[in-house]
Amino acid sequence: MRIVMAVSGTRGDVQPAVVLGSDLAGRGHHVVMAVPPNLVHLARGVGLETVPFGYDTREHMNSDLVRHGLSRGSVADRARALAALWNFGWDQMVTELRDVVDTTAPDVLLTGITTEQIALPLAEARGIGLVALHHAPVRANPRYSPVPGIDGAPAAVVGLAWTVLDHVLWTATRRRENTLRRSLGIPTVSSPLPGRMARRRTVEIQAYDRVFCPELAVDWDGTRPLTGFLEVSPELRARMDPQPSDLSLDEWIDDGPPPVYVGFGSMPVTNPAAVLAAVADAAARVGERVLLCAGWNDVDSADALGDHVRVTGAVDHAAVFPRCRAVVHHGGAGTTAAGLRAGRPTVVCSVSSDQPFWGRRVVALSCGAAMSASDITAQSLEKALRLALTPEAAAGAAAVAAAMTSPAEAVRRASDLVESARPAPTDAVVA
Repeated sequence: MRIVMAVSGTRGDVQPAVVLGSDLAGRGHHVVMAVPPNLVHLARGVGLETVPFGYDTREHMNSDLVRHGLSRGSVADRARALAALWNFGWDQMVTELRDVVDTTAPDVLLTGITTEQIALPLAEARGIGLVALHHAPVRANPRYSPVPGIDGAPAAVVGLAWTVLDHVLWTATRRRENTLRRSLGIPTVSSPLPGRMARRRTVEIQAYDRVFCPELAVDWDGTRPLTGFLEVSPELRARMDPQPSDLSLDEWIDDGPPPVYVGFGSMPVTNPAAVLAAVADAAARVGERVLLCAGWNDVDSADALGDHVRVTGAVDHAAVFPRCRAVVHHGGAGTTAAGLRAGRPTVVCSVSSDQPFWGRRVVALSCGAAMSASDITAQSLEKALRLALTPEAAAGAAAVAAAMTSPAEAVRRASDLVESARPAPTDAVVA
């Protein structure tokens, strides 16, 4: 089977696809990865054929448009910034994915959430099987709302919130999709994308664990199966992104009580220096050491913040988290999985996307606390840490860790689902 896996986004989007692609290649399939140019090394490192796809997502996440575009200027200025964000890179990704598909002639095209609107028309035009890879519930359901604050509301209210969201997104993007469809020689459409993908019987892999969403595991059984998180094995990580050993970091961790890990991954923090100062102050108030991972944010030094703070670059979560007392992070699906896989209480400081959802699940499962990253102060983080460092939160995290699907089983399930995808006739267009 020839499989093209086209995924845009940050490392949290790309890495699970690389894990899946590596397993599929090991089963004998011809896999071509199409990922952002700044993350090509992850796929090539494990031996996958890889082409750059779209824009440099690290540069984009650190751009003025992303960091400040929606928070500065007049209402008109912010509306223009939103439109620019909405369509950023669209034409480039359309051109590049068409080229990859036409060159590879795949049997199956796998896509992430941000590129489904390109992948679906291509799959229809070329008669290709389509697979979607989701890292949180992004389809209408009666359990979990796309709007923070109304989880647990009546099913009709939650369903209405999803309906409104789907139609708002469709209104904002229908023109660009139908332009693509005309260029491909297929009919235009008049309804939101999720319904069309479902009616086409697209394989929609839910790459997260049923322990977080047990009701969805039942509701979506057979239609959108929950596989478990696609986590990197130690062997794969050594090839994907080898990290040089840092003996001084190991010595620092061992030279005192287990620290609290703090990191925001690929997410932009508006004022890294102020956040770092708040983290250091909060940790001092609760008497904890801090291991701070800068991620894609620029952090110069922690020298002025005291001996209880250590700033480092990228770390292997699977190796470091078990040596920490708790983890504080942005709430990406992968980091949430790694922290709870290690049985560590968690504080989610969400920035955007699906992160508020994961924060709500952490709280619901009594594993820690959650807040918006924009609300971080020494006082708010101290309160969250005190909650996360209770025996009750430690017990909740341990219980979740014990119930999670193993990484090997998760990737086996996901690969089986990709193999189940079948090409559709070129006239199988659902309006």
